[in-house]
Amino acid sequence: MADGMSAGLRLSGLDDFISPSQACIKPVEGSTPGTDRKPGETVTIQMEEDGAYSEMSGDGTKVKLQAAKITLNDCLACSGCITSAESVLITQQSSEEFLSVVASNPPLEAGGKLVVVSVSPQAWASVAAHFGVTGEEAFSKISGCFRQLGAGLVYGIEVARDISLTETCSELMRRRGEGKPVLVSACPGWVCYAEKTQHAALPLLSTAKSPQQVMGSLVKGPVAAARGIEPSRVYHVTLMPCFDKKLEASRDDFFDQVNSTRDVDLVLTSAEFVDILDKQGTPFASLPAAQIDSLTPCFEGSHTIYGPSGYSGGFAEEVARHLMLSRGVKCQVFDSQEEADAFAASESGGDVDM
Repeated sequence: MADGMSAGLRLSGLDDFISPSQACIKPVEGSTPGTDRKPGETVTIQMEEDGAYSEMSGDGTKVKLQAAKITLNDCLACSGCITSAESVLITQQSSEEFLSVVASNPPLEAGGKLVVVSVSPQAWASVAAHFGVTGEEAFSKISGCFRQLGAGLVYGIEVARDISLTETCSELMRRRGEGKPVLVSACPGWVCYAEKTQHAALPLLSTAKSPQQVMGSLVKGPVAAARGIEPSRVYHVTLMPCFDKKLEASRDDFFDQVNSTRDVDLVLTSAEFVDILDKQGTPFASLPAAQIDSLTPCFEGSHTIYGPSGYSGGFAEEVARHLMLSRGVKCQVFDSQEEADAFAASESGGDVDM
């Protein structure tokens, strides 16, 4: 986690590179007004000794260029990648932004915002592996850390995962008559790649929200309403395993125009969580253990940290079960393999070699 990227992400030989567009969506802007170029005039960009960049026109005029500042929405609008330039600064989705917000946030009673943190199971599992502790201990210390920093509520996203899965199954049932596959992915990187290069696949994409965005709807909806505050007064942070989740949170699709707020205001990764501890000089072992909040007692297991097991985290099995039940297939539960073999033999009218 030292470089913020797992070994599994450092792959080579992939062919999903999107070549840069011919025109940048954030054109170079000079810091000196009134230096309009003539049509067809070319300029030279050069780096100064202090690391700054300057634009030099044909007549020798030099203009110092400002550092480009882009948002993640700019990244989504671009068909290339400009983040290789050292002077490009990504704002709004960083650990520095998070620390700045919680440090300047007044108490809720004084008009401040309720800071809510939602933690994915992959994120706490990554933290647990990094520090060599159990999942329960990692999650409780993550909760303690965020509460020390000013969070009022810390949730797991298991309920949101269940809702997302249920909606995916329902959509599959609605669309199965079309005779086409339903492509499901909660990976923003893949979705963005499909939008840029695989246009034929777009009509096949599932419209169900990812667990992160479902959690955003719950936090900005029922959670805010239960506390009698406007959705815009909830600052929702998620702890995720992947940097691409920042792209998802910044999409305009997930901006509530009525309440002028996003489902998720800021995304931190597991690596950034460790960086926060390093910056503050806080040893992980010294963090206090704190409880994990439950969305509501009506949601059984909303405060647990372990979800279903099986292929694709149990989700592929759940979709298959949903399809079978919709066709009238009954699920038989057995206490042992021998009992299952006996049942199969009786149903088939003979011995079954299992």
